[in-house]
Amino acid sequence: MTDISDKLKAFLAEAEGAPMVWGESDCSTWPALWVERVRGIKIPLPKWSSRDEAHALMREAGSLAALWEEALGECGIFETGGPETGDVGVILSHAHGQAGGIFIDGGYFAWRAEPQGYRILRPRQNTIVKVWSIQ
Repeated sequence: MTDISDKLKAFLAEAEGAPMVWGESDCSTWPALWVERVRGIKIPLPKWSSRDEAHALMREAGSLAALWEEALGECGIFETGGPETGDVGVILSHAHGQAGGIFIDGGYFAWRAEPQGYRILRPRQNTIVKVWSIQ
């Protein structure tokens, strides 16, 4: 059985160099695909096809974290106290506001951004908005 770190490394490798596409592989749909891969459940996020549509849905929900909380809660995935490798979450980014992604080994966070691939940063504790356990 492959552990979560190995599955995550393979998932990250698939995104290297791949274009970020709104509604398909952005900072919400990409972690949702990760949850689907690991847990075998589809996350019922609303559909969007542009940055403007995604931001309108976030405003309507109150925030990106609120949008995720509703969708993940419907699937029985709930907030956890702190990030473990493979967990999904929302952080507060200085440049982009709330951003969704996947917590990786060492307390780092991977998230999709334009134009391609993914970014990695180590969020400070006070910038982690929400974390959901996928295990």
